[in-house]
Amino acid sequence: MRRGAILLLLACLTLALPARAAAHPRSATVALDYDLVLDGATKAIPGVTVAILDGDRSLRVRAHGETVVVRGDLGEPMLRIEPAGVWVNRASVTAEANKLTSTGTGWKKLSSGSEYVWHEHRLAPPPWGSRLGPVARFSIPVTVNGKTAAIAGTFVRRARPSLWPWLLLAAGLAVLVAAALRLGRRVTTLLGAVAGLAAVGSIVAFSTADAPNGRIGWIQIAFGVVLAAVMYAALVRAHGPRRSAIAGLLGGAAAAVSLGSLGVFRHGVVVSSLPAVASRALVEIAFVCGIAAAATSLRRESLR
Repeated sequence: MRRGAILLLLACLTLALPARAAAHPRSATVALDYDLVLDGATKAIPGVTVAILDGDRSLRVRAHGETVVVRGDLGEPMLRIEPAGVWVNRASVTAEANKLTSTGTGWKKLSSGSEYVWHEHRLAPPPWGSRLGPVARFSIPVTVNGKTAAIAGTFVRRARPSLWPWLLLAAGLAVLVAAALRLGRRVTTLLGAVAGLAAVGSIVAFSTADAPNGRIGWIQIAFGVVLAAVMYAALVRAHGPRRSAIAGLLGGAAAAVSLGSLGVFRHGVVVSSLPAVASRALVEIAFVCGIAAAATSLRRESLR
C-alpha cells in the first residue's frame, strides 16, 4: 500500500510540474542550438531598447518617448509603439501571420504601455546543415520618429556540449551511491534532499531567464519552492521507514521535473540565469540523485 501511494504521488507530481520543451516556440525554452546576436547599430537606436527572448523567437521593443513603427514582410506598418500605447495594423498580413490580429482595417490598440513583446516569425533560423558560427542574417525594418532604421543581427550556431564529462559525473555519483548504501536509510534521505535542492535550483534558474512574455515565471518558481518546502518539512518530522519513503518521493519528483530539462545536454545554448555548466550540473544532480533516492526507497520497501 505504501509503495503504491508513493508511485501515485510521483505520477501526480510529474503531471503537476510544468514540463519544459527544448526550443519550443511558445513555452519556456531551456536549450537550443543557436544565438541571435543583435547588431551594435540596433542597440544604439536612440530612444529604443530591443531584446530577444524565449530562446531567440520573441522580440521585445520598448520606446522611451519615441514613436516606433515596426514594418512587416511587405514593408507595411505592422506595429506602432509610442508613450501612449501599442497599436497593431489590422490590414498587415505580417501581423496576421504573427497572430497579433485578425484580418480587418484600421489600427487596434493592444496595450497602454510603451513596450510590447511578440512572437516574431522572422527570427526563426534558416536551415544551415552542420555549419557552426555565424550562418545567416536577419533584419526587421522600423522607423523611429519617421527615420528609417532596422532591428538586425546574426544567427550564430553553437556546438553541442561534449557528453563525456557529464557521463563521468553520472558514473561517479552512481559509484558514491553504491558505496554509501551500507549507511541504510540515511543515504536515501541524503539523496532525496540533495536531489530536491538541485531541482528547485534548476527551476529558479530556468524560470528567471527570458520568457516568451518577457516576464519571470513566478508561478513555476512559487510552485516548486512551496512543494519543496512542504516535502522538506515532512522529511524533517518523519522518522524511520516513513522518512525513507518521503525522501524517495522527493527524489522521484526531482528526477521527474528534470526530465524536461535534459535537452541542456544536447544543445549548445542554455537559456538560464546561471552559467551553462552550473545549469547542466543542477539538472544532472537532480536526475541521478533523484532516481537513486526513489530506487533505494522502493527497494527497501519491497524487502520489508
